[in-house]
Amino acid sequence: MKNVYLIDLASGSNMNLLPLSIGLVGSYSMAQPDLADAYAFELQFLRGDNRAKVNAMIDPVVVGIACYIWNVEGSLKLARLVKERFPNTKIVLGGFSIPKEHDRVSAFFKKNSFVDILVHGEGEVIFANLLRRLAQGEDFYCVNGITFQTPDVLAGFVTTPPEPRIVNLDEIPSPFLNGLFDTIMDRYGASITGALWETNRGCPYSCTFCDWGGADVNKVKKYDMDRLRAELDWISRKNFFYMFVSDANFGIFLERDMEIAGWIADNCQTLGSPQHVVTNWAKNKHKQVVAIADRLASGGVASNITLAVQSYHAPTLKAIKRKNIKHTDMLNLKSAFHDRNLPTYMEIILGLPEETLESFVRGLNQALTPRLSDRFFVYICQLLENTELASAASREKYEIQSRHCWHTISNRKFEDMEDRELEEFIVGTSTMTTDDWGRAYMVGYLLTVLYNHRVGFFILSYLHHAHGCVITDIVEFILNKWRANPDTHPQLFKGINHLDKQRQLILDGDSYMTGMEGYEDLIMLPAAAAVALMVKGSDRLYKEIRTLVEAFCSDKNIETEPIILDDVFKYQKARMPAWPVSRERRVQFITSIPEYFELLTSGATPKKIVTKKLTLCVEDLERPADSFQEFAATLVRGSLAVDLLRTHMEQGWDSLELQKTLSKKESFVRERRRIEQNSINKLNDEFRKLQSNP
Repeated sequence: MKNVYLIDLASGSNMNLLPLSIGLVGSYSMAQPDLADAYAFELQFLRGDNRAKVNAMIDPVVVGIACYIWNVEGSLKLARLVKERFPNTKIVLGGFSIPKEHDRVSAFFKKNSFVDILVHGEGEVIFANLLRRLAQGEDFYCVNGITFQTPDVLAGFVTTPPEPRIVNLDEIPSPFLNGLFDTIMDRYGASITGALWETNRGCPYSCTFCDWGGADVNKVKKYDMDRLRAELDWISRKNFFYMFVSDANFGIFLERDMEIAGWIADNCQTLGSPQHVVTNWAKNKHKQVVAIADRLASGGVASNITLAVQSYHAPTLKAIKRKNIKHTDMLNLKSAFHDRNLPTYMEIILGLPEETLESFVRGLNQALTPRLSDRFFVYICQLLENTELASAASREKYEIQSRHCWHTISNRKFEDMEDRELEEFIVGTSTMTTDDWGRAYMVGYLLTVLYNHRVGFFILSYLHHAHGCVITDIVEFILNKWRANPDTHPQLFKGINHLDKQRQLILDGDSYMTGMEGYEDLIMLPAAAAVALMVKGSDRLYKEIRTLVEAFCSDKNIETEPIILDDVFKYQKARMPAWPVSRERRVQFITSIPEYFELLTSGATPKKIVTKKLTLCVEDLERPADSFQEFAATLVRGSLAVDLLRTHMEQGWDSLELQKTLSKKESFVRERRRIEQNSINKLNDEFRKLQSNP
């Protein structure tokens, strides 16, 4: 028998999810009687010593490798070594990051001549057809959906017509149920940290920046429900804490997806798995998503609700072929989620066509709410292979400027330069110069630090709701002071300097994220690293922010009462975790500021701030941190720093409305904290697992 190897090198991070792509491709081929008679199959997972991998292979006739942005370079290095040792082996690459366009394919083969065949689209049937032609000793002209190198034509390669999409997905045997993933778990289980699961396939949208949709995959195909139920039970019995549902639009089929959510919730309650589920929620189907997410939460399953607006600028939405719901409807939907204590986050992309510095900053303000269950996330626009935005026509039309940067993931460095991957970021367009892009970057990420990670959340919220301040105006004021006098306010500016360093590294074509000064081995998202640097000296930090806030108010002729502002800053400082960790604190107030923020962050209308003696008790959740490095990592793994703290008043609240508000959310908060703590504990275990299994 001839040996076939299917390989997925994964991402090199803590997110080593079951290799679903090679599992499905392998399962389909192995289920074909003629192929099972002709070939022996072996699936390999995770990064490692490439030469050792190649030396362990036994006369491979085909090596198929699944490629995406987090493993393309590593996959090509492995493929080159395979070809050097086994010149007659057919190297087959598939996945979203494999080029389709003629010019891109030509450039790819010129650079990577050791690759024989590229697979386009769904790989299960195509790969099986390839193996069948190879077993028969025939050429590949009759295999649809591929590009293969050949000297028979001037271009040096031939691209065949597309393979029709698989009509019945259940023709693909399940790797969860046929024993294939049991074998994977036996071999790699010590390093696998989550399950990847697919309930449907296809996307009806055509966003120009996304490599998921398009006319060839706009019809959504579904797996059989009995199969899915059995697969989920397999995942739960394997005790996976984390599961990523890879559907492009989970929730698009209300009754079906509600039933699936019910299974997940029931399994979490009865079997304890999965406890954390992430998915790509259905676009513009938010009422359905509310119900489905609520069902997950009822079983104790943690999930995040993505509200993917990408931009609030109408010309940009038109350029990227997006359509958002009305802003007022979006706010109502957010309230529906938050009233159930379901967390939401808004996706905003920096660098999209037609966006300006002004429209981007204006959009940031629209994304903000005072709810602690709400977040936003600024993504830098990537140019992904095969997307409309990455095409030569779009690059020319929008005068796109880009940089290729090293790709780093999830607080984990690649071990050496050979393990590095590349990703391409937009850093300028016809409507946003590179300088404007840099300013937008700094505003977006400093706002992320102060508002999203809550370093200045209560301060900014008070100034906005009590005095009508535009929050990004405050952020830009701070940045202007930093530019004018970079040596002042050293604790705050230490974090801003990190953001600026990272901005420049992107523009230099270096990396999207790096280690913090003094902690270079801890690779963190830019805003998260800035948070860690700032809160290491929280006493000094809030003194510095206070002077800047007072300067801003003076500049804008805003009158604030000193005793109220004192309590605002006292409350802000009390709600932020600090290093070294203090398990419990009692903070005295002389105004009703704690009640004010409790109502505001709960979606109620705050009462007038009055003189009132209150004592707030603040308690850290269980967060083992023996070093600042571990403390900083825990802030990131907990998503939002302020969510890691528990608060209560020593004396009762005398506001009836406030008592109702607190009573309504008490059980939700308790469950939320439990889920968050489970997530932190699990992620700590995963990082320890990776350290012991490099």
